[in-house]
Amino acid sequence: MKTHLEQEVKLQVPRRFDLQLLEQGLDGYTASPVQARTLTTVYYDTDDLRLIRWGCSLRHRKGEGWTLKLPAGGGPGGALRRFEHVFPEEGSKPPAEALELVTAFVRGKPVVPVVKLRTLRKSVRLHGAAGEEIAEVVDDDVRVLQDGHVADRFREVEVELVDGAPESVLAELTEWLQNAGAGGFDETPKAVRALGPAAKAPTELHLEAVTPDSDAATLVRNALMSSVEQLLRHDALLRLHADPEIVHKARVATRRLRSDLRSLMPLLDEEWARSLRSRIQWLADELGSVRDADVLLARLRRDASQLPATDGQAAEAVTDRFAAQSTAARERLKNVLREERYVTLLDELVRSAADPKLGPHASALAADVLPALVDEPWRKLCRAIHNLEPEPPDDKLHQVRIKAKRCRYAAEAIAPVCGKDAKRFARRVAKLQTILGDLHDAVVADSRLRQVTGDRDDVFVAGELAGMQATAAAEARSSWRDAWKKASKKDLRFWM
Repeated sequence: MKTHLEQEVKLQVPRRFDLQLLEQGLDGYTASPVQARTLTTVYYDTDDLRLIRWGCSLRHRKGEGWTLKLPAGGGPGGALRRFEHVFPEEGSKPPAEALELVTAFVRGKPVVPVVKLRTLRKSVRLHGAAGEEIAEVVDDDVRVLQDGHVADRFREVEVELVDGAPESVLAELTEWLQNAGAGGFDETPKAVRALGPAAKAPTELHLEAVTPDSDAATLVRNALMSSVEQLLRHDALLRLHADPEIVHKARVATRRLRSDLRSLMPLLDEEWARSLRSRIQWLADELGSVRDADVLLARLRRDASQLPATDGQAAEAVTDRFAAQSTAARERLKNVLREERYVTLLDELVRSAADPKLGPHASALAADVLPALVDEPWRKLCRAIHNLEPEPPDDKLHQVRIKAKRCRYAAEAIAPVCGKDAKRFARRVAKLQTILGDLHDAVVADSRLRQVTGDRDDVFVAGELAGMQATAAAEARSSWRDAWKKASKKDLRFWM
């Protein structure tokens, strides 16, 4: 499989537009002669077009093999950015590796052919002053085939950057093409245009607009759907990359989902909410194992870089031990993502978030009932801090951190209704949570380093690193009360 970031702009094109205009010269670029070829492409999807509705596409193109495109966020100036995964093998069935990457979107539904296109493509390659290839401009005349006949036809121009080319080139070329007769931006992929309204339908997790007149049920659905969507969108990234930030965001999605089910429970069927929370715990724990290993490793590598150069070899040996543990945790997670239990859970989460089992109070105005939902986690946080000793043990401060996190998540969940005041309160509580999180990370790292045995130099360096954790923990212990003082100001809570 080959992967690259596709960055392109699609433009509407009038009948009179001619790509050969590029051959007449474009300041700073050299254009190759126009080349023409015919492409036969079949797009695959579920019968309800889940891939396309989520911004993905899976296609087989004769002579080129299979291509899977996954969304990568919007680019500048109307650019469409997608991760393109190319599988060169031929065959009548999509590659298993490609299907694995769309697990979260299809969730066990069969993938079948949904539309066939025949495209007459005219293309021009543009080169910079040094002869390097910068971009390709294509003029596609597309025919939608149905039962061997042309059912529809459309035309579009695409400008696609070559890997490594500056993004500014897209805006420059787009302006030139529009001055030469091309039309406005059209971000609609070919398969969406070919399939029509069904391909433009919202996903299963369609957020609703929140207004002052919204009922509490609307906010409940939005809160749950936002977390589930974040989890779905990070599934393929978890399988493809070892980036700790990806694991972090997926873990946050599960944590926030469980927290929202807890804080919004007065608006939900309690038995339903508790049952769903318990089933999410399994996945949250699996993601947590990887995240904890990543955090520990990053912390130790950061601190090891501050040690004397003479300790470099031993420091590398120590961090390598923890790197191996991080790698092992990640491999376990990849196996979890292939389990049927995981796919079943994702499907249940999608259905539950879109149509949660609501309680009788969910029909009330959101503005009337939601502020009070932050009051309980806030009171629990206050009580936990009030009951602390003057020099509280680390395990009790860790429990305070957990309660601060729940309070923050509750405030963030209702922020669409309560506005900037709830967000401001959440930010102050988040600061407390961060400081106590640093304390917890330092305490855990210190404990793990004290377990290092073997080579004398390794043990010595582990001791140095443990000393750095003790210093960091002491700093956190001395600063958390100041963060609490700021978070507990009365003027932050008048909206509750």
